Amino acid sequence: MSKRKTTNSEGRSLGKTNRRKGHNAERHYAHLFKTLGFKHCQTSRYGSRIYDDCGIDLINLPFLIQIKAGRQKNMNPVSELKNIADKVKENFPEDSKEHHLPKMIIHRKDCGKGVKRTEYHDIITMTVEDFINIINKINNDT
Repeated sequence: MSKRKTTNSEGRSLGKTNRRKGHNAERHYAHLFKTLGFKHCQTSRYGSRIYDDCGIDLINLPFLIQIKAGRQKNMNPVSELKNIADKVKENFPEDSKEHHLPKMIIHRKDCGKGVKRTEYHDIITMTVEDFINIINKINNDT
């Protein structure tokens, strides 16, 4: 019987390492969105417990975003996106704008030691319906 590895190569616990990677990724994307003009973007851990409880990691954006970092062996994007929708339904009033915002997962994938990070290590997952709504909004704004 093999024992599951509970530490990384530096001897840190995997739970702490994964949590640190997640928090670093949240701060990275909050900074990125600020540079893109969303100057009030912040992590929900800092800004709003209710958003954090809904699985939404970045707030003050026209999207509902959950950040994933590192290897996500058992992540099911369908379940993650549906969970956000369900939690928003549970925690926000019916007339709240949050019900109409596109939901997405940004996954900052582990590229491995010695591998240079490329644009393909940062992936966004969303429903086609939300993607179409974004395209329609862009077309209506131009």
